[in-house]
Amino acid sequence: MGLFSRKKREPVDDTVSDAADEQDPPAPESDPATGEARDAFEQLIDREWERLSSAGTWWTAGERVAIAVDARLAMAGEEPTGVLPPPLEEATARIAACPATIRGTDVARWELDGLDSFAYVETVGIVSRLMALDTAAFGLGIKARRLPEPQPGAPTRIRPDDAALTTGWSPTVGPASAPSSLTAVPDEAEAMFDFHGVLYATMEEMFDMQLEREGLTRPQIELVAARTSTLNECFY
Repeated sequence: MGLFSRKKREPVDDTVSDAADEQDPPAPESDPATGEARDAFEQLIDREWERLSSAGTWWTAGERVAIAVDARLAMAGEEPTGVLPPPLEEATARIAACPATIRGTDVARWELDGLDSFAYVETVGIVSRLMALDTAAFGLGIKARRLPEPQPGAPTRIRPDDAALTTGWSPTVGPASAPSSLTAVPDEAEAMFDFHGVLYATMEEMFDMQLEREGLTRPQIELVAARTSTLNECFY
């Protein structure tokens, strides 16, 4: 039994995804960097699917996959499966489809309704990474991969001793900021930085003002990032 009991029907991953044995159409490889970027992206999905299909810190593997299913449904404008309890269902949909509408009062309300604040941090990690993968796949002309089958195992339920609510809406290790947003659940923070390195830049590369990736200079990269953040109403 996980942190929440299941109800209604089990989730069926019938959202935008490939059958497990289907192959994505080959990406055009006009230069070696294109192939390298595609390979790095596919390997990132492999690593994330391994994480998603395994028990986390607060959620079982089945719960993690169920969160991912509802997140994809929310992005498609469809109704949730009804598997998740109300506070988790709402949080998942809001994180996936309209994160700019979330306020501290929402996070506090969800906790009062039974969604542990540390479990909420894990939920943010699961959903935000899935949305990043699906959005990147769309941009690359790749069909979103079918979600993995959950594996057995129990959550660790480990709370870092130094994680606390400071100036943010959920606990962090140290002051609340974008880089520290998932530090209350270390595995989620580690996964976030894994994504950061593939989809944006490694933390070491962030200090390199001469960085170039896929033919884009650092100023061009930051212009795209800033414009994307504006369109997504990113507070940070």
